[in-house]
Amino acid sequence: MFAEIGKFVGAKVATAVIFLAVAAGGIWCYQNPESVKAFGVVVKHTLIWLVVAAALPWSSYLFMRPLMARQAKMQSAYGAAMVSLGVIAAFWLVDVLLALWLADWSIAGGFTWFVVILGFIAAAAYNFVICESLARHVSA
Repeated sequence: MFAEIGKFVGAKVATAVIFLAVAAGGIWCYQNPESVKAFGVVVKHTLIWLVVAAALPWSSYLFMRPLMARQAKMQSAYGAAMVSLGVIAAFWLVDVLLALWLADWSIAGGFTWFVVILGFIAAAAYNFVICESLARHVSA
């Protein structure tokens, strides 16, 4: 019986706390529209970067077959590997430059830099995985 009463009261208290938090957030957003707009711009730029960074390595499908044919004609396995690395690095460089351009070439704060660098590392790994996957698909 006490458990039922506790659940009932707890649910009412939780509802009241959530309502007050949402109301306070709404009031803050109403009083600080420039902060809300700035946050929206950050979200928009982040989504743009994610879409471009995700789509960019897939474009290598368009030139993967000629690239692999050229690599097969190369005398050095090291040279062929460097060509592959160069393609992946070019995609990564475009990802980095796009991110910096979207951030107006200025990123402030240690945590922000940490997140941005993690994003760059993830983009490089993603570029590698997609390019290698497409190369295996084309060669099969």
